[in-house]
Amino acid sequence: MSEYFIGIEDHYAWANLVSVTTSGRNELLLDKRRVELLDQQLAASPYHHETLQMPLSGAEKLVRDVKTSANKRAKSALSSLIDELAPAKCRGIAIRVPPLPDLPATVAEVHANPWIMNRADGMIYHQALTQAAAQLNLRVFYFEKDNVLELAAQARGKTARDLERQLKAFGTTLGPPWRKGQVVACAGAIFAHVTAAPLKPKRPRQKGSA
Repeated sequence: MSEYFIGIEDHYAWANLVSVTTSGRNELLLDKRRVELLDQQLAASPYHHETLQMPLSGAEKLVRDVKTSANKRAKSALSSLIDELAPAKCRGIAIRVPPLPDLPATVAEVHANPWIMNRADGMIYHQALTQAAAQLNLRVFYFEKDNVLELAAQARGKTARDLERQLKAFGTTLGPPWRKGQVVACAGAIFAHVTAAPLKPKRPRQKGSA
């Protein structure tokens, strides 16, 4: 049974998912798909736009609704992908380092800090994906976009140029679109797949153990 990681390129209200494994010297793309992370009637960037002109109570409700939708859709997207690729086993997801350490508790706190406000909307969807992975008992592996290709190449015993060329060729495997962000997500998934410790089967608990 093969094992794989899901590389994620996250955006406002949507994400690209690329499922990657390795076999010997080869990297294999099992699946690629775009998933929507928000119901259409909701605002994709509530912190940066809509809530600026709303009463505080309405702003908080809008953000809650966006988070609820994103959380539901993220979990559904990952669950559907994993079910479709079974019996292959998903070991986890690889995603960029989060744009913020965490989201502030209130909309007012976000609006009070321009640096946070510029990143808060993206954090909604990033957090939805990582929380969904945790709920599905998947490992979450974070990568820096500017060096993950080099790290993945080193882990595979290749040059970054060779690995990038191979990953770009994936665009002909499952067809367009195939862009730089998906190549980076693939590199993240490969690095996670190669360097993550193997999954260990759970030992049965003995009678009388706490």
